[in-house]
Amino acid sequence: MSSGAGSVRRQASAAPGPKPPCSIHPSAIISDKAVIVGTHPVSIGENVVLHPFAKIVSNTGAVRIGKNCVVEDRATVGLSDSPGAFAGTTVELEESVSVESGSIVQAEKIGTGSTVEANSTLGPGVIVGKFCKITASSSIQSENLPDFTIVYGGNARRIDTTAKNRPDVRDLKLKGQVMHIETLKRLVPSNTMKWLS
Repeated sequence: MSSGAGSVRRQASAAPGPKPPCSIHPSAIISDKAVIVGTHPVSIGENVVLHPFAKIVSNTGAVRIGKNCVVEDRATVGLSDSPGAFAGTTVELEESVSVESGSIVQAEKIGTGSTVEANSTLGPGVIVGKFCKITASSSIQSENLPDFTIVYGGNARRIDTTAKNRPDVRDLKLKGQVMHIETLKRLVPSNTMKWLS
């Protein structure tokens, strides 16, 4: 009898949260082990890749993920359950944004071509410009970063003048993201129907 009760308890704790209304582009790759929970709308664009154990949370605001974005394993995009004054705010990743393993992105917007490296935290209301790089383990809680900002070592800041002054470098970054996604499409099994049914 006790083993049956334990079994029920394990199942209850593993039960998923509510499934939000999802709009998912047919070319997106959503791992069967990715997690999408919440009550507000989630929009996932063309060629987006959600790795296994990537988590999208729309409990207190909508989430929009633009085309060619990648959300890696154990990364979370969306507002937490208690965002205070930011309740109802949309979390948006513009085009070609990479959110690496273990990062938490609650920011209002991450600009096109930006990278959030592993284990970084971007708090509610943060706005990150285009072609920015947030290096590993950074924490930004309330700030707007201009385009081409690099955050590094102890949250120091500098402007990436090469990316700023050379459109060819920006184009190469965007093309590199597309090539990366083409590789991921061969490696990450997709189950988008799980979220649309």
